[in-house]
Parts: sequence; C-alpha cells; structure tokens
Amino acid sequence: MKNCSWMATERFFEGVQHAKNYATFRPRPPEQLTERIVAYLKEYEGQLDLCVDVGCGNGQCSTPFAHHFHQVLATDVSSAQIQVANALVHPVNVEFRNCTAESIPATAGSTQLVNASTAAHWFDLPAFFQEANRVLCSNGVIALSSYGLANHVFIHPTKSAELHQALVHFYCERLGSFWGTGNRHVYDEYANIVVPFAEITREEFWTEEVSTTLAEIAALLETAGPYQNYCRSKGDAAGRELLDEFITNCQRVLETQEQPERLKLKWKRKYFLIMGRKP
Repeated sequence: MKNCSWMATERFFEGVQHAKNYATFRPRPPEQLTERIVAYLKEYEGQLDLCVDVGCGNGQCSTPFAHHFHQVLATDVSSAQIQVANALVHPVNVEFRNCTAESIPATAGSTQLVNASTAAHWFDLPAFFQEANRVLCSNGVIALSSYGLANHVFIHPTKSAELHQALVHFYCERLGSFWGTGNRHVYDEYANIVVPFAEITREEFWTEEVSTTLAEIAALLETAGPYQNYCRSKGDAAGRELLDEFITNCQRVLETQEQPERLKLKWKRKYFLIMGRKP
C-alpha cells in the first residue's frame, strides 16, 4: 500500500448531498455492538441517564442507544450532517448538536457513556480524551468502534478472494495516496489508539451476511473520504472513471456483463471496538 501523502483537511462529510448519501449508503451498526457496550457499562452502572454520541453523522449510531438511556446527546462538527439528522425520524430522547468532538456540551461528571462510532479516527484524540474524561461520571465508559471498508468479506461459492482483491485494489492501491491519518487508524483497527484509562477492553464483531448489489457497494465507496479527496484533486469525472474501473473489475471476476443495479452480491463486515472505564 502506498504511503499516505494527502495533507488536506480531514473533515470529509460536510456537504449536504454527501451527508444525504452517507445516510443512505453507510451501514447501521450491528445490534450486538450496541448491546455489548451497554452490557459493559452496566457492570458498574445501573440507571443510565446520558449517552453522548460524538461524531454522530446522521444519527444512525445514536438511535440504537435511545431505549437504553434517558437522553442521547448526539454531536457532530458538520452542520450538514446535523441538518440531515434533524430531517430524519429519531426517538424523541435523541437531541442533535453541531459542535466539535473536543468541546462536548455536557456538564462535568454527567455522562455514563461517551460513544464514537466510525468517527474517533478523525478527532484530535488527546483533546477529545480530556473532554470525555471531564464529562464522564465515575465508572463511565468511552466506547470507540469502527469498521474498515477494506475489511469486508465477500460471500461467494468460488470468487470471494478475487472480489476482495478488487476491493483492496480500489481502496488501498488506487486511493492509497489520498488517505488521511484517520484512514490509517481504521486500517490498523485502532491498534495505535490508546484510551487513557487503566481498564480497557478490545473486541470485534462480524455482521451477518448482507445481500447487496454492485451498485450499492459502489455508492458506499463513493462516500469514503479518500474517494472524496481523489475527486477534489482529479475532478469528479476522474472519480467516476475510478468507480467504473472497480465495477468492471468485479464484473470481470464474476464473468458477467450484468448491470451493477441488478448484479446481486453478499458480504459481511467486521467491527472493532475499544472500551475504557473511568475510575
């Protein structure tokens, strides 16, 4: 994989149309991920009053916590993401705020859980951890989770490995020089992110097989930060050509000319999770 040389801003998800695409094509977290975070928190905490979901995007990772907590405060630095989140239907106890991850609008010691799903790799981590420590109560938990686009596994009787190679070629080789620092954290499965608490656990979860189409996979890849960087550098037409190349490579592997919208595939993805408990 190429060395990362892209030095532009790492705030990728700020346009309204991009935020809408993110809401449409990015996957919801598996139920077992949310349940595991809550179970870990409940080892010491009974009544759950406040969850702060930082880097919430459109709220797809905020909503699963709503029935566990009295209130979920969902924050994002992108006003476009918050605009899209407020236009969607969410439980009444989920509130959205436009602010940075390093400035959480909660009082000191008020929060049982500070969660960040597919977001922490873009934060100023030392400042974020300091702020999370401020708002967390004793025995409160920081939970950081994500999945890697390159870590999806295709489910096919004979072509799984070749389809995966087409994905890796697109995301790691063709876009490798357009990765931000956060993409490298995800590729390394947060191995170099250290939660500053003594009690820490690292776990992983695989989703069930998901039915999709080649067109939906391409739309998901289109929301990725490195692809957006590539388009900013090379132009939208060049980005479209790159996606078409990925589609053609997958069609070649499957020995078909079926249109992407009708070409059905199955895959699953791995989520990784770090949790730390405040003393």
